[in-house]
Amino acid sequence: MSGSRAEGFEFHLSDLDQVFVDRNAIVMNRSTLFKATYNNSQRLFLMETDNSPPGSAFVKCLAFGNHNTSLIDALVFRGCDMYFSSKVMREGFLYSRISSSHGPCQTVSALGIDIDNAYALRCPIWPRLALPFVERSHYRGWPSYHVLKDICDDGCLLVPINSKQQQHRDMFDLEWRISFSLAEKRLVHSMNHSQFLCYGLLKLFLDEVIKKNLCDTDLLCSYFIKTAVFWEISDNSIDWSPFNLLYKFWNTFRRLLRWVSIGYCPNFFIPENNMFYGKIFGDNQAAVLRTLRDLYSEGYLSLLRCSSLHSHLQLLNARPQVSNIFSNVEVEYVPWFVVENKRLWVTLMFDIRFDSSSTENIIKTLRNVLMLNTESAETSLAKRFALNNILQTHAENLCVSTNATNSTDQSNRKRYNDLRTAEKILLKTKTFFCSNYFFLMKQTYMTGNFHKTINIIYYIKHRIQCRPFMYKWILSSEIMTSFLPHGLPHDTLIKSFIVSLLQMNSRTSIEELKLECMATDMTSSTGVLLIPPLVFMDFLLILSFTHVGEKHRRHQVLEELKALLYQSVYSPHLFVVKGISWEILGICQHLCGDRQGALQSYTHAFNDIHNDFKPATIARISLLENN
Repeated sequence: MSGSRAEGFEFHLSDLDQVFVDRNAIVMNRSTLFKATYNNSQRLFLMETDNSPPGSAFVKCLAFGNHNTSLIDALVFRGCDMYFSSKVMREGFLYSRISSSHGPCQTVSALGIDIDNAYALRCPIWPRLALPFVERSHYRGWPSYHVLKDICDDGCLLVPINSKQQQHRDMFDLEWRISFSLAEKRLVHSMNHSQFLCYGLLKLFLDEVIKKNLCDTDLLCSYFIKTAVFWEISDNSIDWSPFNLLYKFWNTFRRLLRWVSIGYCPNFFIPENNMFYGKIFGDNQAAVLRTLRDLYSEGYLSLLRCSSLHSHLQLLNARPQVSNIFSNVEVEYVPWFVVENKRLWVTLMFDIRFDSSSTENIIKTLRNVLMLNTESAETSLAKRFALNNILQTHAENLCVSTNATNSTDQSNRKRYNDLRTAEKILLKTKTFFCSNYFFLMKQTYMTGNFHKTINIIYYIKHRIQCRPFMYKWILSSEIMTSFLPHGLPHDTLIKSFIVSLLQMNSRTSIEELKLECMATDMTSSTGVLLIPPLVFMDFLLILSFTHVGEKHRRHQVLEELKALLYQSVYSPHLFVVKGISWEILGICQHLCGDRQGALQSYTHAFNDIHNDFKPATIARISLLENN
């Protein structure tokens, strides 16, 4: 048994899925065929995946034991080989006139419950196409080793339905879908309470809200929801608790929204299998995307549309600090606490960067900020941002002048004192932000203190794992709201979460990014190179491990950086800095000896529409090809 009820849900819309496994059939792959043992009453099949679309297989008949008329009719010759037809088996399984076809299943209604029945062949061997899932699970730690072992021991099922990718028209009716329903049930049962609640909440949201806003209710199904939850847990299996349930809900919903926008839903076990293929495209894609965006724009209030949750969420909606924050979902692009006074935000956050080039300007700006009326929460929080920006700018100015100082005994002493002053400014201030750690991380690397750089980076990563973080200019309201029920003061939240996109130019850049900064100076109006902090942390870790000779740890971090860019962890709202991320990955791959990977990453960087440093990318590609 599979489906919602087998997973543990008892929703009024939950159906019952029954899979009838042919126990007289043995399905093997080529690598295990020599181990197959069978008798005259059993049928032996070979699963072929070499020429089939991702997620599908052909079933070749090698030995056909007991004769069965319906099964004999399903055998089709292709050349000298005999294959098992999925189309004939599916049609032959339609045993009742009152049943209807639904994918590989035949649906029958009984006692008010829809029962989906499906015929299946069981392959006790984990398919080769899904081996990356096993490697990814070992790497990320979810599911656990014991669950993963049980999943692999269960193997997979083959159900009679062809894919929508007609790569071989003459073999189209012979394709069988590789079903991982056994593995999915084990994954759902291995979820902790918060993960299971998030999954259930999304299923309710789909059935009671999303589908009611779609003309075609079959466009989105609960399997897409399940896949999004699996990927979300896999990306971060640790930080799941009842306190951040709402945050995880919106993260998963945002992942689904991103998939619809690009028209690609990667299967959790075989990511090359796009489950949106032939379903979410064209007008259908536009309709689903419009519906999801409208619901997302409502934020938390859209959950009130769930009839099953309405009475519970009404109590939460009565809390003004929660409802105010979720009343505007565009907070990802407009800071939620300064919506009423955007000019104040621009003055405090951006003008400071350009007015604080000297000590006199810094003192003047500080005085103006301190004189601001802080009666409103918006002004108070913006004031804290401004103070932090001023102090960090002053520290940067000290370090820039330090790096330009000549190497004499007197200048070395001044250089050391300035660096210590810059560090104290950031460490002692009460308006302390995570972004200050990023600044210290860069400075310790530039001064050659690689071990300290490594320690700072791992401390930052620990803080990020303990609590979610936000970007200073791209704040996420659901993160803030998920912690409001704790009673945490705003000061604590601000100190815990706020980070910046790192800004570099030719004066403040590390040596390894001089080319990119100089190119940005020539081509960009701002002359500033913006770098996402997560990418920069891994970049400095790789460089630092190279300097201290720890090649094994360097390789581990390189794999983490690749995962960050390739496996959907990357924040979609930071698309304007994706180019520099590919560039940094290419530099790291070149440093580690992966020339082919470096060339591919440089190509991604060059093709990015927001690339303001293309001369640098061209130079690096030329350097790579000439060496």
